Amino acid sequence: MSRRAAGVILLAISAFLTGVKYLTASIYSTSSPSTVYGADSFKQWLDYVGGNLTTYSIITLIVGIIYLILAEIYDFDKK
Repeated sequence: MSRRAAGVILLAISAFLTGVKYLTASIYSTSSPSTVYGADSFKQWLDYVGGNLTTYSIITLIVGIIYLILAEIYDFDKK
């Protein structure tokens, strides 16, 4: 697998993890029987999900960008 493909896959994983965070918060909010819907309550559920998914998403985003930059540098050096 080339660095470019690995970088794109890591960027896709980062986007997936970000989406999972919001999807999990929305599932939690609908599972509670006494939930008031709104921006404030959704923020509360996002806090309940925690910051691990955000951390992993940022890490994979940075690594994916680094892989894409390295692929372009190595491709430029070959020419």
